[in-house]
Amino acid sequence: MSILNKEKNLSKRIDVALAKKDNKQTFKNTDSLNIYYRVGTELLAGLIIGAGIGWTLDQWVNTTPLFLILLFILGGVAGIYNLWRILTGKGLKMGFFKKKDK
Repeated sequence: MSILNKEKNLSKRIDVALAKKDNKQTFKNTDSLNIYYRVGTELLAGLIIGAGIGWTLDQWVNTTPLFLILLFILGGVAGIYNLWRILTGKGLKMGFFKKKDK
């Protein structure tokens, strides 16, 4: 192999390594963006579902703001709990719960 071919081969390998490095950084940025979207969705879903169920119960029982306010707050607490599980990585993965001794 001549020196010229070795240099071309080396430059190709460097380009491939740099492309892989750039892709890894892009994936990291995308992953963090996905986590932010999921955090917002979890919080909003808890609030909307709590408010929806509260409004439905208020219409059914004729207690205008009572269940709406209570379940809106409960939905917010549930959303914050889901955020904590996501951000700490303690979701319902395998091994999250300890096995009971028999």
